[in-house]
Amino acid sequence: MKTYTRPTLFSILVLISLIGTASAQLATDSVQIKPVSPVKDTLILIGDSTINRKDPPNKSHFEAGMDYQNNDVYLGRKDSTVLPYFIPSVGYYHKSGLYATASLNYLKNATESRIDLVTLEAGYSFSAGNYDGQFSASKYFYSSQSTSVTSELMGSFAYENSFDLGFIKPTLTGTLNMGSKLDFTAYFGLEHEFTLPGDQLDFTPTIAANASTQNYYNDYYKKRRYMIRKGQKLQSGVATITGTVLEASAFKLLDYEMSLPVNYRIGKCTIHFTPTYSIPVNPAVVAIRAVMNNGTVIIKTRSEKIENSFYWTAGVSFSL
Repeated sequence: MKTYTRPTLFSILVLISLIGTASAQLATDSVQIKPVSPVKDTLILIGDSTINRKDPPNKSHFEAGMDYQNNDVYLGRKDSTVLPYFIPSVGYYHKSGLYATASLNYLKNATESRIDLVTLEAGYSFSAGNYDGQFSASKYFYSSQSTSVTSELMGSFAYENSFDLGFIKPTLTGTLNMGSKLDFTAYFGLEHEFTLPGDQLDFTPTIAANASTQNYYNDYYKKRRYMIRKGQKLQSGVATITGTVLEASAFKLLDYEMSLPVNYRIGKCTIHFTPTYSIPVNPAVVAIRAVMNNGTVIIKTRSEKIENSFYWTAGVSFSL
C-alpha cells in the first residue's frame, strides 16, 4: 500500500506566495483584454477542480450544451442518496470577455424525477500576458425537495486567478457563498495541459485542495439531511430529526482532489469528460437532535462519516 503525504494549509500558502513573486517577475507583457471561456460547471461556487480554460474566441457567440453528472459531490461532501443530474445549458459569450449563462439540473434516479436546481450566471474574463482572471456572479434556485449539500445556498461571487508558468499552471479561486450566513471558500490547484497534434484532443491532469467555512453544511443538516425521502419513513417513535454542525464558521481544509479533464473538438462541437477523485479530510462534528412522539428530546454528538469519492461529468457543447 502506498502512503501519500498530504500538504498542509501552511505549505499551500507558502507556495502561493512564491508563485505571486514569480508572477511579478514574469508579467512584462503589455496588458491585452481578451475574452476567456468561463468554467462550464453548474456551480462555480466551489473552486471546482474542473477549471480548464481554452484559448479565447475571436468573436461573440452563443453556446449550448448537455452534460451528465453521475453524482453531486461538493468539497468531498455528498448526500446519503446518489444525485445524478442531466444538465442542459445555454450561454452567450461576448468578444469583450463578458458572458451570461443559464442551466438547470434535472434529477433522475430510481425513485425521483424533478428539476433540482436552476442557475443563472454572469461574469467577465480577461487575460494579461500569461495571467488569466475571471469574475463571476451566480444565482441559484433550488427545489424545496432537493437534498444536495449546497441546497440552502442562494448565490455566490467568485474570482479566479491563474498564471501559466509553462511547465505548470497554478490557479487560486476565492468564492463568497451566500446562504443564511456567508461562507468563504478557497481553491488552489496545479495543472498542465497536453495537446495532441491537430489540436483536436487535449487533457489536463490537475491536483487541487479546497478549504472553506461550513455554514452551508450546517443549514443542510438542519433543513435537508433528515428530510423524509420518497419511499422512506422516520424511525418508529421519532417525530423529527435535525442536525447542527459545530464550529461551522471555522475555515479549514476540506478535501484534496485529482482530476483529468479531457476535450475533443470536431468543428464547432466539443465533447468533454472529467473524472474526479475526492479525498475529504477534517470530518465535521454534528449534534443530532431527535424529538420523540412522546416529547422526549435526545441529543447525540458524533463525527460525520466521510469517504473518498470517484465521480465524473461527461457532455457535449456546440458553438452557435
